Amino acid sequence: MVHLIYTVTVESVPRRWFEQAVVTLYDLVAETRAEDGRLFLADGREVPDIRLVRGSHLRAGAEYEVDDDARVRVAEWDRRSAVRVTQHVTDGTVTAEIEGELRDVERPREAGLRGSVRSGGTSGTTRWASLTRATGTSHIRLDDWWDAASEQSPGPGSGKDGAVRRQGPSSAPLEARLDHRLGRAVVRATPGRLPDGRWAIRVSLTVRGRSLLRPLTAVALRVAARALRRGFTGTLDTTAARWNDVVPGLVSRDMPQLRERILTAALEKPPEDESGPREVPYQASRARRDFEDRS
Repeated sequence: MVHLIYTVTVESVPRRWFEQAVVTLYDLVAETRAEDGRLFLADGREVPDIRLVRGSHLRAGAEYEVDDDARVRVAEWDRRSAVRVTQHVTDGTVTAEIEGELRDVERPREAGLRGSVRSGGTSGTTRWASLTRATGTSHIRLDDWWDAASEQSPGPGSGKDGAVRRQGPSSAPLEARLDHRLGRAVVRATPGRLPDGRWAIRVSLTVRGRSLLRPLTAVALRVAARALRRGFTGTLDTTAARWNDVVPGLVSRDMPQLRERILTAALEKPPEDESGPREVPYQASRARRDFEDRS
């Protein structure tokens, strides 16, 4: 088993702003209309790259085609109860089935994802088919998240660069699991409030083998532990840096401004990026220094 813990510092999101943003997004989608499969905003502009191909718009059973390689199906659409949608995505080699759910749009309390990924075609009939599949879930209890985010952070604890340690059962408000025939990975995250109002989010990763394959997986994890630690901390640093690059600008907008920003994004086609992934060395190094300074 490998167990890592790492803390990143990110800009906080006010709960009231988040709840208003969810309602704003819901209302924008609810205001759209469908004509002959094409979708239009309330002001008459057409939404590109998405078509209604089955059912009634925004009713249970409605199915949409997105960019020719993804299908989205509405399972539930109720402002007072829940929004639940499923997505099927494939590129011919990898196929993903994902279901997302948000409970209580007006005052979100819970949100989650669950799904599966399969690679290597669609036959799934060979004895090794289970090695090409993985399933996963994630769940966040939003009341518990903001309760934890209002408490003073105790800091990341001892150790740098993802200290390896044992930890008992967690009641972290955010938990994600990935299951494969060879093993299981569990990620848990808990926020805390720093004196300057930012969040210190403590993230843990536990990876272990399963059933008869556990000894083999344990050896592999021991060999790969250093690379796993680098990947874990590097991913968190990069994610935190991107969050800090984008979120302050979003939460500074009031709801009319946010509405216009969402509308602009919905109507834009993503540009072709020939320069590769955008690097954020400054923000990433700043996030790492924050962690090291508090250790």
